[in-house]
Amino acid sequence: MSRPSVSYFAAAAVVIAGLAGLVRGAVPQQSAAPAPASSGPGIVIGSAYVRQPANLINAAAYFTVYNTTDQPDTLTTVDSGAGAQTTLHVEDASGAMSANAAGLTVPAHGSASLVPGKGHVMIEKLYGRLLAGQTVNLSLTFAHAGQILVTVPVIGVTAPAPTPGGTPK
Repeated sequence: MSRPSVSYFAAAAVVIAGLAGLVRGAVPQQSAAPAPASSGPGIVIGSAYVRQPANLINAAAYFTVYNTTDQPDTLTTVDSGAGAQTTLHVEDASGAMSANAAGLTVPAHGSASLVPGKGHVMIEKLYGRLLAGQTVNLSLTFAHAGQILVTVPVIGVTAPAPTPGGTPK
């Protein structure tokens, strides 16, 4: 029987360290106050929150995207360290909520909102319990603006949702 080489053990150590960092990034962090809106080139994210989930499997994130540029942009993907995967769900023409692989288009000098009953980002296969007062990190990727990182507060089941503070200039 042959012994594993030193490089085998070194590679295993790197993989374990990488997984430890990924898991650490997936654990919801405590937050004393809701985070301010986040922005990238011409895109502003406001009124963001995650409602404390009723189960340990899925959670929904809601927010408004403001586009201050002269061209439409599309939210193509959303990633979160709070769960194994994320899916953008929007209301379709029949009024049903369905996954939207095409993304969320935000018109030039306009906005698009993900609100209960109209759309959300489903954070699936949660890595841990999400409680009111914690925060969840979201990485939003846009076709033109690129990646925008957002820290989203988790609010209680009966807490009022944040309201928009007006359209950014």
